[in-house]
Amino acid sequence: MSTTNTPTDTLPPALLDLLASMPELALALSGGLDSRFLTHAALLAGCRVTALHITGPHMPPRETAEARRWATARGATFTTVPLDPLTIPAIAAGDRDRCYHCKHAAFTALLATAAPLPLCDGTNADDLTAYRPGLRALRELGIRSPLAEAGLAKADIRALAARTGMDRPNQAARPCLLTRLAYGMRPDAATLARLAAAEEELEDLGLWDFRLRLAPDAPPRLQLGPAHAMPQAATAATTAAGTTPANFALPPPPPGDLLRILARHGFDDAAIDTGGPVSGYFDR
Repeated sequence: MSTTNTPTDTLPPALLDLLASMPELALALSGGLDSRFLTHAALLAGCRVTALHITGPHMPPRETAEARRWATARGATFTTVPLDPLTIPAIAAGDRDRCYHCKHAAFTALLATAAPLPLCDGTNADDLTAYRPGLRALRELGIRSPLAEAGLAKADIRALAARTGMDRPNQAARPCLLTRLAYGMRPDAATLARLAAAEEELEDLGLWDFRLRLAPDAPPRLQLGPAHAMPQAATAATTAAGTTPANFALPPPPPGDLLRILARHGFDDAAIDTGGPVSGYFDR
């Protein structure tokens, strides 16, 4: 007799056991790969999922709209939780521990909305060994991180997402807009809105591995990651899910096109950096 594997069979037993202990749960869904995969896995495991999504000036409107569309299309309950981190003194001052304070405020609000359900987030095993100030807030608040608890790293999550049929398994990371500003800069809603609008237009032009950075007494800096700095492959290979593989390089659009977009949103005389990692720039 032949057997047919289902997507649930592909999920690691450790993750399935964790999800089985929470048949109804709330998930912090940012719309990034990790929180999407956790939502996807929980739904495959038969959990009743309430997806909670923080909104505020630090979150691009496009990401909120996409998170809502994605979650509701899969049968999860989707709820937005408003938060204005600019009212928190440490964040308004651009302190180095702003990520801790932002995460603590966000998950305090999420916990209040989730109650009495357990609240989980998409922290993965790689995050536990990286510089992630927000992890302290998660520990203090007792947030569950099933992906990290199951020992799943980012590469594992990408592979499992592809094998279980989740869309965009090679989605690039897009952290909140506050990370685009150097420590010590005082963020304001207008600047964050311009950043969001400029990055959305750059995405529409074909960029996906990039950040737009702002620092005092320096021109705006558009960082293009390795995915846009290497020669294009001979054939435009794509994954079965129709997304660009993480190791497939796409050349960036002409610099003039990029600079015109930045200038249109008030980021004049910008510099363009290519080839280096774009994550954690202000923490190096």
